[in-house]
Amino acid sequence: MLDRSLQKAETGAPKRMPRLSAMFETRVMGSEVGLWCIALLALAIAYTLQFQMVSDEPVLRSARKALFNIAPIPLLGVSVRVLVRRLILHRPVIQQVALHVPLSIMFSHGWYLLVLLVAGFRLDWFSSGITISPFYSGATLWQLLQGVLLYAALQGLIYGRWMSEKIEALQIELAEARRQAPATAPAPASAVFVKAGAEFKKIDLADLIHLEADGDHVRLHTRFGAFTCTKSLTRYAQQLEDSGYIRVHRSHLVRADEIVSAEPTGDGRLSIHLSNGRSLIASRTGTRAFREYHN
Repeated sequence: MLDRSLQKAETGAPKRMPRLSAMFETRVMGSEVGLWCIALLALAIAYTLQFQMVSDEPVLRSARKALFNIAPIPLLGVSVRVLVRRLILHRPVIQQVALHVPLSIMFSHGWYLLVLLVAGFRLDWFSSGITISPFYSGATLWQLLQGVLLYAALQGLIYGRWMSEKIEALQIELAEARRQAPATAPAPASAVFVKAGAEFKKIDLADLIHLEADGDHVRLHTRFGAFTCTKSLTRYAQQLEDSGYIRVHRSHLVRADEIVSAEPTGDGRLSIHLSNGRSLIASRTGTRAFREYHN
């Protein structure tokens, strides 16, 4: 019993893990809000570690400083997202680049000012007020540079999501096109079979010159002689319609490649001469079929 339980646990664990992984990818990673939350969390951890490395202070104090830097990003990020998706994404690439340069500068300065505002905010702000003190020059330049980098990272999320939506829409269009597309046409026939006694004889279409209705039978004229079968000429016409055959008369079905020449008979019909020396008079309907085939 113990061995069976262990085997069941071992075989069940790998199945459960991919299932949980798939749920995480579809529900969290596939959600734009989820991606933004993960990015902000990663950024908060990075800022906390940075403050811990440059100063000897409690972790909570470093986390508080990280929060000052992170807090303005959602507001600015949502504003930039709306602006980019509505006014920039559908423009030519050169125009997009030209617009992103001033936007990145505005984002960087706006983020810096909001960081100063959040850092100067105190719980007793109603009585003591808000004190805003800028960073020293080196820190200010570094903060503005970080703002440009943050703007670039936000564009990565925005453009990545936009491309994902485009790919999903294209996949839906392709699936709909496949669903509405007609079924694949069967491949043209390459041979026919004729019953000769108790067996069926295969006749390659390359050797078949023309078919002729003969009462209740059909005679197949080939390079090696003629064969008779009980299959109707209409059945053969349906089978060979995509294999280069023309029904020039209700009693004659000819292979187009075996027609040597055709000449008018003077009454709206054609006299068709075949490679085996046979000449056929096409009906008016067959004459039209001949002309349409060669147009």
